[in-house]
Amino acid sequence: MTKKITKISAQKIHGRYNLELDGKFAFGTTEMTLIKFGLAKNRELDDQEVSTIKKFEESARALSRGLTFLSHHLRTEKELRDKLRSQHFDAEAIDSAVTHLKEEKYIDDRIYAENFVHTQARLLSVGPLVISRKLQALGIAPADIQAAMQDYKTDNQAENALALAEKFQKHYAKNPAMIQRQKINQALYGKGYDADLIKTVLEKLDFSEDPDVQLENARRVLARIWPRYSKYGRERPYKARQYLYGKGFSAELIEKVIGEQGD
Repeated sequence: MTKKITKISAQKIHGRYNLELDGKFAFGTTEMTLIKFGLAKNRELDDQEVSTIKKFEESARALSRGLTFLSHHLRTEKELRDKLRSQHFDAEAIDSAVTHLKEEKYIDDRIYAENFVHTQARLLSVGPLVISRKLQALGIAPADIQAAMQDYKTDNQAENALALAEKFQKHYAKNPAMIQRQKINQALYGKGYDADLIKTVLEKLDFSEDPDVQLENARRVLARIWPRYSKYGRERPYKARQYLYGKGFSAELIEKVIGEQGD
């Protein structure tokens, strides 16, 4: 069955047109589609031709949207596919757009991964485990992740981890050495460094304690909790000891500061 193009009119959007078949609106199209298929008034189209034109137009629109999405910064193939799906393009149009953009190197997951590793490692000091998880979530293939991670050498990891550890140690300086170690260990693990590297880094830190500083820290902590623990009556010193033990203070220091309370 054939239908005749009875009208082609410009839309408000520059470069787009409405096409009518047998006096009824059929679909919107671009100037490129008009030219490619030689669409003009009074030309007759059969159902197969109409289907082919619509598929081409859908793919062209997906390609245009994809280019716009990629114009700001690098994206992964998964991000692009997710974006086009969210805009209700069909699978065939998405595949066509992605294939074209990959061929033209607008999308390259290997290059994306390399740039991502560089940024995360050198600018944010993130460890390899977290970087790998983030790349996986972005849809990067394992082979591309592995290749990109080759640039993040062990020496660079150790340097980043040590710099972070020193920063964390300053932040937790008021805590006893044991707690400092725990918190730094947790922080580095959260940043994506493995246990062996963390252990090596911790061995390079100075956890020696100034007795006077630790005494003042213990007094400060006890002063905060002592009034709160009055509800325990005779159990008050015991509860306070438990809390201070949990904070990493030594038994000798705990007995001293609790003894100062006079209870």
